Amino acid sequence: MKAGEMRQTTRAFLRRCRVSQPVAGFVVLAVSELITNAVVHGEGEVVLRITVTVDVVRVSVTDRNPAPAVLKEAGPDGESGRGIRLIRAVSDAWESSGEETWREFRYARAAA
Repeated sequence: MKAGEMRQTTRAFLRRCRVSQPVAGFVVLAVSELITNAVVHGEGEVVLRITVTVDVVRVSVTDRNPAPAVLKEAGPDGESGRGIRLIRAVSDAWESSGEETWREFRYARAAA
């Protein structure tokens, strides 16, 4: 599945789980960035997992690269190096252990 399809699938899933639109937008952004990083820097199969609990959405992306995702300083003309920093700014918790990078987003369920 391509990154665009994963974004669409994520949006539909979050809508079914009644995650509020603002939070869903941040989660979709995280999915896009994490999938792109895994495809560009990872190794092997890329797996996306999204878990929705009462007040937390957790996005996890795994691949076979043992090196953790790192925050980079992008220069003003740099074409890459901002994604991890961007989703770090909008997520409530995150970690990269190498093969897995995850983000958590706290939210209030949207009205039915």
